[in-house]
Amino acid sequence: MSFDPLLIASIILMQVGAKHLDLELSEFQKKILKNNIIQGIILFAIIYIPIRDIFKTFIIVCIIYLLIYVFFNENHKYNIFSKQWLYTKGIIKDYYNIKERYYNNLSKLL
Repeated sequence: MSFDPLLIASIILMQVGAKHLDLELSEFQKKILKNNIIQGIILFAIIYIPIRDIFKTFIIVCIIYLLIYVFFNENHKYNIFSKQWLYTKGIIKDYYNIKERYYNNLSKLL
């Protein structure tokens, strides 16, 4: 592995600049960026840059989506948190509306 100071400097500039960058986006552009497919493409591109292997990048993106939309999603059947804990923390209001909320969120995704 070689030391690339230009790559390290660009990463630092991206991290610092992303916090202070103020983009004036139109409502249409904001809607495009909130689309799940566009966000997936952006995530794929961000991960592909350091890895430079399409198959490995695809696997990592799939793992990230599994973590976000399945394991850490309180509405999904296979989440890793117990219903009782979610209820006591106030994340869900009722034990019985979990399935309904999952199907509502799934229909929004598709």
